[in-house]
Amino acid sequence: MQHGYGSWGRQQQEESIYKLIPQPAPVVIKPPMHRSKHNPNVPPSCSTIGLKGTSKLTANDSGFDDKGAAAPVKTAATFGREVIGTVDPSTYLKKGAKSQPAAPSEVQPFKRTLVHAPRQGVPKKSEKPVMGLTTEKNFVVANAVENILAVPRRPARETDLATQKRNFAKVPKYLNKIKSDIAREKEYVEQMRQHQHAGENSRMREMTEDEKQEILAGLNAKWHDVHKQFQSLTFSVDSVSKVNRKEALESQLEQLEKAMEKLQKKHIHVYDDTDLW
Repeated sequence: MQHGYGSWGRQQQEESIYKLIPQPAPVVIKPPMHRSKHNPNVPPSCSTIGLKGTSKLTANDSGFDDKGAAAPVKTAATFGREVIGTVDPSTYLKKGAKSQPAAPSEVQPFKRTLVHAPRQGVPKKSEKPVMGLTTEKNFVVANAVENILAVPRRPARETDLATQKRNFAKVPKYLNKIKSDIAREKEYVEQMRQHQHAGENSRMREMTEDEKQEILAGLNAKWHDVHKQFQSLTFSVDSVSKVNRKEALESQLEQLEKAMEKLQKKHIHVYDDTDLW
């Protein structure tokens, strides 16, 4: 015999000492029925029901229950118009009552229009061509007579040669206009350039001997410093950084030598821009 929670629960439902004495049914006390203090016959306040086609409120638009009237019911606003006494249920539309027989149309037979005349049919096997036809016409004489009697043709009008035209070897007007426009532009550019050069020339001055010697001394000192760094390089150039270092020093030495060579000239003019900064 197996005992478990399921069998014990069924026994509890079937037999219990608490079920020997019948219990009285509980009395349910219902709360009083809710009755609204508002008048149920007054339409709702500010209702928009039945306002199709207008924006004017026809119902209780004041917000109080003691005013306002129900929205008027428009004609055919619910289930359509009233047809009581005007429609007989037995007289309904039957099949084919309003259909009329189609008028007989005058159908013309189809006729294909030919663009070209039809070709002649292939001759039959029994048909034979007419053979043995000859002519006595002398085509040489007929051709000579036809050419003698023919009306001479009018010579075609020859167009004037290009050398005989009035505007031959003359420059077109539009080219003269373009040339004048280009000349005016060049003149304007030249004036602007001269004006610019005039302003630049006023700022040009000749370098004094003291300034030249001072710059040469600085360049010479810079050249010895860079040359000392170049001499301190190793003989083996086995890396990219060493190659770049050597090329950079050589470039600096070359630039310094060119600058010192330029300063060896007798007259050197410089642009004075001290008042521009």
